[in-house]
Amino acid sequence: MTTDSTSAPTPTQRFSDEQERMFLSETLRLARVSVEKGSSPVGAIMVNAQGEIIGRGRNRTGEDFDAEEQRPGNASLAHAEMDLYFQLERLKDPETLTLYTSLEPCLMCGGASALLSVGRIVWATDDAWGGSGRLIRWDDHPAMQNTEVRPHPFADLEREGALLFAPEAKRAFPEEGWKLWQERYPEETRGL
Repeated sequence: MTTDSTSAPTPTQRFSDEQERMFLSETLRLARVSVEKGSSPVGAIMVNAQGEIIGRGRNRTGEDFDAEEQRPGNASLAHAEMDLYFQLERLKDPETLTLYTSLEPCLMCGGASALLSVGRIVWATDDAWGGSGRLIRWDDHPAMQNTEVRPHPFADLEREGALLFAPEAKRAFPEEGWKLWQERYPEETRGL
């Protein structure tokens, strides 16, 4: 049997727990950089099937546009995932790629991932209010039928992400959203 060079790309690679931990730790590092720069604490990376990080993004909603880096800033759509997608431009074989993010993608970023046909999405921490999964189950959305979703695979990284994002959730979300965060992460929101 011969292999046709025009055949479809291989499915998204599943990585070891050690690799997944490393990728999610990198998203949390980027989230901390965003806080230092005055933005919301969210970071994202894209990993190809060979396990190489091909792009990094972080939330830039509190920053000015960076003309040198050609990065959006101070705009509602300057979320970590959107920063990443703008940087990567057109994705080659997106169904073989994995998006790692520190926080469950919002409806905009989840929708963009679906439209781009990203093969796999993994996040460290659920977003009880702003995450796509609260509004529509990930696997119920027609565009997400071919996307594998893996929420919060590591309890310690989930907690780290929740502690990092909880002050932002309290500040930015309406009372209803903050209550959902308190229910989902009672220890991480205590005292805020």
